[in-house]
Amino acid sequence: MSELHEQVTKFWELETCHAKSTNSVEDSLCEELFPRETTRDETGRFVVSLPKKDFVLRKLGDSRANAEKRFYGLEKRFVNNPSIKEMYLKFIQEYQDMGHMKLVPDSEEVLRYYLPHHHVLKPESTTTKLRVVIDASCPSTSGVSLNDGLMVGPIVQDDLITIVTRFRLHKFAIVADIAKMYRMINLAESDQRYQCILWRNYPLEPLKTYKLTTVTYGTASVPFLATRCLQKLAEDGEQSHPLAAKILKKDFYMDDALIGIDTPEEGKQAVKELNDLLCSVGFVLRKYNSNCEEILADIQEDLLSDRTALELDSFSTIITLGLIWEPSTDLFHFRVPTWSSSSCITKRIVLSDASKLFDPLGLVGPVIVQAKMFIQSLWQLKCGWDDPLTDEMQLFWTEFRRNLSSLDTLSIPRWVGFSSSSDVELHGFCDASEKAYGACIYLRCTHEDGSVSVKLLVSKSRVAPLEDLKRKKRKQSIPRQELSSALLQAIYTKNSAKVRP
Repeated sequence: MSELHEQVTKFWELETCHAKSTNSVEDSLCEELFPRETTRDETGRFVVSLPKKDFVLRKLGDSRANAEKRFYGLEKRFVNNPSIKEMYLKFIQEYQDMGHMKLVPDSEEVLRYYLPHHHVLKPESTTTKLRVVIDASCPSTSGVSLNDGLMVGPIVQDDLITIVTRFRLHKFAIVADIAKMYRMINLAESDQRYQCILWRNYPLEPLKTYKLTTVTYGTASVPFLATRCLQKLAEDGEQSHPLAAKILKKDFYMDDALIGIDTPEEGKQAVKELNDLLCSVGFVLRKYNSNCEEILADIQEDLLSDRTALELDSFSTIITLGLIWEPSTDLFHFRVPTWSSSSCITKRIVLSDASKLFDPLGLVGPVIVQAKMFIQSLWQLKCGWDDPLTDEMQLFWTEFRRNLSSLDTLSIPRWVGFSSSSDVELHGFCDASEKAYGACIYLRCTHEDGSVSVKLLVSKSRVAPLEDLKRKKRKQSIPRQELSSALLQAIYTKNSAKVRP
């Protein structure tokens, strides 16, 4: 269920089009605390403190009993899945070897918070197939969890649509990610007592307590702390590494870099500066890929993406934030998701299927909106989560899945033809119907030689609001829907105009 929640959250996040204009009180406090409580250790790595709500953390109750129960359940699953246990052991051993978790002596008397942990499998990953995830939302005996006592912090990076749009504005592109970014940021020793876990390699051994010494995936504040460290590094490197600092500020989405550059020489300089600046704080940028072989030629082979060789072949593809980008052709493709194998389709299955349709730029908006409208119809019928849909609805969704396979043949150029010497215009279109409305923005470039190129930059669709008798909210008329589509177009035209290379 948690995996479905994450998928749905990602799906609906793409529906928002209003950027938050001001920080909340908590967000402002996080920004105030970060520079005051963040230091660098002798190796140059960041050392951060958890942004705590002290009045909440004081209410934490006992957490060990719950952590023990969850761990014993994990051991039982290991009995039926020896391969999972082997990967789990390897992951934990790496944690210990790298000093990211340390044994807590029994003699150490301090109030600790124990975190249950479980695993997430990512078979498609080229590096870590299994990742251990901490459940910091697990309540203690008082009903309060660690995440309840942490401030989330503001979003300090550009939104996904802005980053991917900017990625399309340059002739050459580079992608990479930071290896184990969270684990390269140390946690202040005074806060490590809030990150204790239980572990033993074999059931006959006594349970031991370990404390995690780095910021940990699963805690509420870790996205802010990690991305704020990148922003701080950019600030510190503005004079010595100006190009890298600009990229860290504008072209990173969490630990993923989507970099657009205009010349191979600029690309080589960007890679050099990024490597130098990131290495100064213990970050390693790896899994490089590019549509320019000249840029890749200067990068260490072990830092290149495992999904391709130095010479890109026509079959190599890499996943870039939900889109499949083929570097050798510089084209975006869409991959049809793996559907549920259940023969009976329910509302839960439909929502899970729809949340896998990740299209941040709205390049296949006319397809995705059909899924949105179908989900809305399920809400109107007030279907139960696990009740079988009607035969007609099951047939519709089955056909929808089948027809999506045609997206495999669709290819869209990443580069929209923009250059500094081009005469650029944004052209917006919008329309509405009874069921949905939408808008799309095209980039029209007139080049120096007089040629003209027109490319779809971004689009967005919305389902029409439902009638709500309880709130005396009537269904919107077509003219009002058209006004809503015009507003949507205005917002995305304004946002597109703000995107700068």
